[in-house]
Amino acid sequence: MTNLITILGSPNLVLPCPSSYTATTSTIVDEGRNTSGFVVGAVIREDVAKISATFNYITVQQWASILQSFDSKYGGAFFRNIRFYNQVTGQMTTRKMYVADRTTGGMAMMDRNGNPVAWLGATLELTEV
Repeated sequence: MTNLITILGSPNLVLPCPSSYTATTSTIVDEGRNTSGFVVGAVIREDVAKISATFNYITVQQWASILQSFDSKYGGAFFRNIRFYNQVTGQMTTRKMYVADRTTGGMAMMDRNGNPVAWLGATLELTEV
């Protein structure tokens, strides 16, 4: 099976297969209403991709690597080229994206020293630039 999400770079970071994958395709419109109350506007850009991936269980190390790839303090970058499964084309696509919300649902377990070992319900939101 093809990986659904890869953060491209040197080296590439292949994300584990998510438990849930949500694709959103947006059209950006400059719009308003005229004096008759009808919508008038123009399409500015079509086919803008957003993806949300949820990992029911992911190790602390895996999650940290993903988050650090978007953080300049750890050698990452806010804008990254992401290869992902595109619902419009039905194929893998590469687009420049940024990370939006990153959440976890809680710790799965802790080691003998009280450090978290894994996260439950970690969700990553990526939006095309």
